[in-house]
Amino acid sequence: MNNFFPKLKFLKNNLRQVKNSLKDDIDSIKYDTTLIKRRVFNPNSIALNRENRSKKEDKSLKISFAVTEVGKNSSAGDYFTALELGEALKEFSWEIRFLPRNGKGYWYEVDGEVDVLISMLDNFDPRRIRSSNNNLIKIAWPRNWFDRWVLNPGFKNYDMIFAPSKIALEYVKERSNKEPILFPIATNVSRFNENITPKSEYLCDYCFTGSYWNNPREIMDMLEPESIPYEFKLFGKNWEKIDKFKNYYQGFISYSNLPKVYASTKIVIDDANKATKKYGAVNSRVFDALACGTLVLTNGKKGAEDTFKGKLPVFNTKTELNNLIEYYLSNNDERTTKIKELQKFVLLNHTYTNRANILKERLNSYRNQWLFYYFYTNLIW
Repeated sequence: MNNFFPKLKFLKNNLRQVKNSLKDDIDSIKYDTTLIKRRVFNPNSIALNRENRSKKEDKSLKISFAVTEVGKNSSAGDYFTALELGEALKEFSWEIRFLPRNGKGYWYEVDGEVDVLISMLDNFDPRRIRSSNNNLIKIAWPRNWFDRWVLNPGFKNYDMIFAPSKIALEYVKERSNKEPILFPIATNVSRFNENITPKSEYLCDYCFTGSYWNNPREIMDMLEPESIPYEFKLFGKNWEKIDKFKNYYQGFISYSNLPKVYASTKIVIDDANKATKKYGAVNSRVFDALACGTLVLTNGKKGAEDTFKGKLPVFNTKTELNNLIEYYLSNNDERTTKIKELQKFVLLNHTYTNRANILKERLNSYRNQWLFYYFYTNLIW
């Protein structure tokens, strides 16, 4: 019985890989068919496109993110993480693009002008990439579902692997023979900061921002808003399905309005799920809410210890959660002191400006290593 659940998990992951691979195979056939038609009816089009690209004088680095979807109504966290890192990278005058799984065209067709591709999704297979750039740098940035990432047959084809925590880093290293780079999620301080004006419709004492995707979440058992004499609001998708939260449910909140939500509450509850909790990966809401000057309570103990050095308040039980909420809402001075400590820590260590600088350094280092290898092997030859 002890071996049953790991085997079941392994089987489910394998079936998921087969399903994704079949879809990719079908998409690949469609793409190849379209490509053949283009060549037959306009045989010079590809050559002309390459010639036009070669004439361009724009030498700025071009980075593309493989994501689930794009747009202001997106609910995919991978897109918003990529979006914020991309905004920070624009400070280097780099060009940022997105390659959405749910977009038009063939997912694996990467423009030859793109220098770096960063995959945010475990089901992206870098072996399928179609690009005229033979020097394309391929980076994987797992934020969750680390077991799925390492089981992807194409995982070994990435040139660099980023990991959001030391635990996730070691997990990937042990199971892939790769040397990951510590690269946690962060916050965009131009979007999330303490200067945002609260909005009346979002005002409350404490809140949760996140969706329910028919998988159990710990707050469903641990959070008892009826027993706490403070106002609670719940933002996200599908919470109308949970009876105990119906009276507190405010509907889906767009990403652009999240800063106003955090500015309008005193405490944000963080519910790290099974895809992140045991790996010590910290959710973006933690960094974002703290940057706004709002206290966060989390069930992600490993992430709090690993990334926040034990500074972040943690709950493991229903009693602990309810006690923390009541304590910090009834003790304003203690809450303010804790917020200032955590906000200072985030602004110093966990902004996307920090991450952009690290990425730039890593790309320069990778390029220098590649150039050394190229000249060395050619010299030997």
